[in-house]
Amino acid sequence: MSSEYEQNVGGLISEKRRMLESLKGKTEVREEEVKRLNQEIEYLENLYNNYNLGMNYFRRAKGGRKGLRE
Repeated sequence: MSSEYEQNVGGLISEKRRMLESLKGKTEVREEEVKRLNQEIEYLENLYNNYNLGMNYFRRAKGGRKGLRE
């Protein structure tokens, strides 16, 4: 089960990783850019993981979100 949030953040993570790989292939890469991209990837991964940890309670609870809508 995957929410729109998870899909969007996952897409951003893969996009940033592709950008990082393309920078590593270039000779004129500034260290600041690589560091910034690594920080962005780490930040997005933390957002993704924190969301999953928070949602696990609702996904595993009996009835899921059903009780929230009553």
